[in-house]
Amino acid sequence: MKFKTALLITALTSCPMIVHANGLHLSPELKIGSYHGFGMQAGITDVANLGAVYLSYSHLWYDSDRYDETVDAYRVGIQNMFGSNQTHGFQAEIGVASYDGTKTRNGEVEEKTAHGLSLGGAYVYQATPMLGLRAGVDMNIFDHNKTFVPYDTTINVNLGAIIRF
Repeated sequence: MKFKTALLITALTSCPMIVHANGLHLSPELKIGSYHGFGMQAGITDVANLGAVYLSYSHLWYDSDRYDETVDAYRVGIQNMFGSNQTHGFQAEIGVASYDGTKTRNGEVEEKTAHGLSLGGAYVYQATPMLGLRAGVDMNIFDHNKTFVPYDTTINVNLGAIIRF
């Protein structure tokens, strides 16, 4: 996954539209759902008539008596702001996810690993020029029967703050 992240960073920084970027976009987030976790967005603002272009990473986990599962997602995202005040906006993300799970039953351990598609979207409210808030949904989709996840999909709500400087 380090290679995929390095490839995304290289592609993002070598893109000619980035030459006119105005600042940095940082956004930590909490993930809420049957899987819980955290995430971080890091990118640049005011690129090609977009509010931001960024890379996103998230780490989810689920622990119980029988299951120990983790999901890591790596995405590329854009933020578009609307209206004359540029106060409200939307984020869209796409990328890849990796799943590692362990199931323990009657002393027997079964492990599964999978890779899949990761999608995300969020509503953005830019409270001040430097601080924004966002709320959205993430979905990680894996190959059928390659995980212990029901329907091979994890869905989480995310809440985050956006810091621009």
